[in-house]
Amino acid sequence: MIQMLSAVKEIGRLVIESEGRQLLEVLVEDPNSNGNYKKVIAIVFEKLNEEIKFCGVELEDYESSKIMKYLYRSGAANGADLTPSAKLAKDPGGTFDRKILGWFSILDKRDIKITGEEREFLASIREQLEKNAETIKNEIYRIRNEIPGKTGIFITLKIKEGNKTSYIGDFEVFKKLLIYQVNEKDKRCAASNKVCSICGEKKPVVIGNLNTYAFYTLDKPGYITGGFREDEAWKNFPVCFDCKLALEEGKKYVEQYLSFSFCGIRYYLIPKFIVGVENVSEEILDIFRSSSKLISLRSRVIKSITRDEEDILYYLKDVKDVITVNFLFLQKMNAAERILLLIEDVFPSRIRKIFDAKECIDEIFKDDFTFATVRNFFSKSDPNKKNYDLDGYFLDIVDRIFKNRPVSYHFVLQFMMKKIRSEFVNDNNFYRAVRDGLMVLTFLEKLKLIKMEEKSMEERLFDDLFKKYGSAFETPVKRGLFLLGALAELLLRKQFKERGAKPFIKSLKSLKMDEKDFKALLPKIQNKLEEYDSFDKGKRMLAKEISHYLLSEKEGWNMSVDEMNFYFAAGMNLVDEVAKIIYPEEKPEEISVQQ
Repeated sequence: MIQMLSAVKEIGRLVIESEGRQLLEVLVEDPNSNGNYKKVIAIVFEKLNEEIKFCGVELEDYESSKIMKYLYRSGAANGADLTPSAKLAKDPGGTFDRKILGWFSILDKRDIKITGEEREFLASIREQLEKNAETIKNEIYRIRNEIPGKTGIFITLKIKEGNKTSYIGDFEVFKKLLIYQVNEKDKRCAASNKVCSICGEKKPVVIGNLNTYAFYTLDKPGYITGGFREDEAWKNFPVCFDCKLALEEGKKYVEQYLSFSFCGIRYYLIPKFIVGVENVSEEILDIFRSSSKLISLRSRVIKSITRDEEDILYYLKDVKDVITVNFLFLQKMNAAERILLLIEDVFPSRIRKIFDAKECIDEIFKDDFTFATVRNFFSKSDPNKKNYDLDGYFLDIVDRIFKNRPVSYHFVLQFMMKKIRSEFVNDNNFYRAVRDGLMVLTFLEKLKLIKMEEKSMEERLFDDLFKKYGSAFETPVKRGLFLLGALAELLLRKQFKERGAKPFIKSLKSLKMDEKDFKALLPKIQNKLEEYDSFDKGKRMLAKEISHYLLSEKEGWNMSVDEMNFYFAAGMNLVDEVAKIIYPEEKPEEISVQQ
């Protein structure tokens, strides 16, 4: 975790240096960072000489150019933010009371260092807010009810003086108090002359209540050394002020420009410069410190392994191994954040191998393989469920692929067959599901993450077809089951051609057949083909090969039901490739039947 935070900090440092950001620019947050807060309610005051007077509530569009004028920085969920600007919650009146009017309770503190004139200015605004509270809240309710619920609303203050209109960010007193509150919060959990856990340097002051990421908190026993003594908590994760500011800027940059979708799951791509920035080319540095260049790059990337067209992994695969990337899958739940998965230190060379395997699969299957193909089997345990409940399994496989760790062949096969059977029984996308399953297994085999059993076999008729799929078919029984599936599919197509139905499909037992069932299936298929006068030379060749392979295997195939039925289903799916071999010059009429 420290490594990941150090990487975020380094990004922030690069941005601060390249863009010359000042302290306030780092501290201030964009209220519309998620793109939902597009409307702004401004509580408007008029300043005549030194008198402040409330004059109404206005609705305006959010403007990114006014971020420093809005001067927003979030605070406690149930208390005031660090300035009198706030996001409108479900209870608009409560937002006004706690976040806007509630902020002015800062005037009750004796130690705030502001001038008498500044105190009087703030007290006048507070008095007008209290006096006109009901009018303001009624207007806020009215506006909220008139705007669609999905559109977020942000509230701030606006002061007019003659022809000049100012926001709170235009007044030094609000800026001063923002910095004051940040410093006061940090001082509650600090120590002097200690080593920062991020930069590794001894600093005059380090703090222990870092809240840049909400998965680190001091209100739970597990985070505090010695129990709930907050004054000792700096020992858990001491951070200096320089690293804290860089970390905050880095987080904002990562969330805005390095946020991507991984098959529907949001993640952050965080680069780490493993040999120091002085050994990294300017071209690479520019990508991660220049938002305009990063946006330009994202618009050019078209090949994706994650199904996100803006994902820059395709570009990073060709970078030298002077950087690594971290994948942070973070789930936000209200004010808290939960790490779903953190994949650390993935080298560009590993990303390149993954893309090489993808391109190989694309060529074999004439299709576009992405992690979405894997996701098809690891999304919902029941297709009727509303929510995705297999994210943990899917992300574990993603982690293993990027970190080059073995994947359980039988575990993956279990989930693939569950979906394949469901599609088969419900007569949905059975052939697509089988094809996806073959692509996944071949992809994992190309990356050497699963090991297929291999046995020496004499050369036979379908060798070229089997070699096309690597070691997936390198045992006699797998080849026999595959070809048996192809023969069964030819029978089903013949039945559909003749009768408009596939009655033999009941004999396939919803793809839950065992070894005994498969051994009895070949004669059944042959007899049915004879009945349809369709057991021609090509199918006899196919039946001969099936018999050879199944009889070559010793009694007791040592395969799970899932595995046996998968290879059988694969043969059903790839029957057209089998047909090209047994019917090199012509096709029987059932081959042309649509699947």
